[in-house]
Amino acid sequence: MQRNSTITSRIAEMAGDGMSRCAVPGCGQPSMRVEGVGLDGHHCKRHVIHRQRHGSTWFGTFKRSEVLPYMRAAKSYITPRLLGDRTIKEAVTRLAVVIEQAPFEANTRIHGLNARIRADIAFGRLRVRGVKPETVLAIHLAITILIEEHRACPRSREFRIVQVAKMVHRRASGYHRVWQDPGGGPLRTELHKYARSSGRVLRLIGERIEECCEFATADHADAVLDLKVKRYGKYLSTVM
Repeated sequence: MQRNSTITSRIAEMAGDGMSRCAVPGCGQPSMRVEGVGLDGHHCKRHVIHRQRHGSTWFGTFKRSEVLPYMRAAKSYITPRLLGDRTIKEAVTRLAVVIEQAPFEANTRIHGLNARIRADIAFGRLRVRGVKPETVLAIHLAITILIEEHRACPRSREFRIVQVAKMVHRRASGYHRVWQDPGGGPLRTELHKYARSSGRVLRLIGERIEECCEFATADHADAVLDLKVKRYGKYLSTVM
């Protein structure tokens, strides 16, 4: 209640700042501050929520089919260099430490925990699911070179780390449990619970991954992109 009243008073204090309409071209809706529902003075509620989920107010999350050729190229490039290349070995080692030391909690029990703890638990889920650190590095490389080749998507760091985090999140976000009738009957109960893929948690996951991977990605992104183009061709937007 106190937090809500504080936000309301801040909205009132900032009422004259910002823009009256959402800055996203073609939107035309009032900004959250003008509408009195939030602090953002440049975007409407719909586009603020979109940014929280995708890392951009106007561009969505990459489809799995878009990322797949980049992932395949990144994995095949990384695998023979795990022991011989310094920056790849260092990135994988750092990721392994993060994943190994992360706490674990089922998705059904994380409600109410702060964003940093939930981000740490996300790495614990990777360990439980058996996701290897070199796969996380491949995701960071794949998203980075996809953004580079795409041309029409955002270039911001926020968009990159959110897209990386969302792809990692897909690898181990679900909690699944099935109960059968103890008497052997046909009754069956299922529970499927997914951790929320939005907000500050994604930024914290993406930032942690980038801290581990940035030097390896900087050293090898061009080579991985060349390999991807050689095997799968150029992304459509670069040849239009």
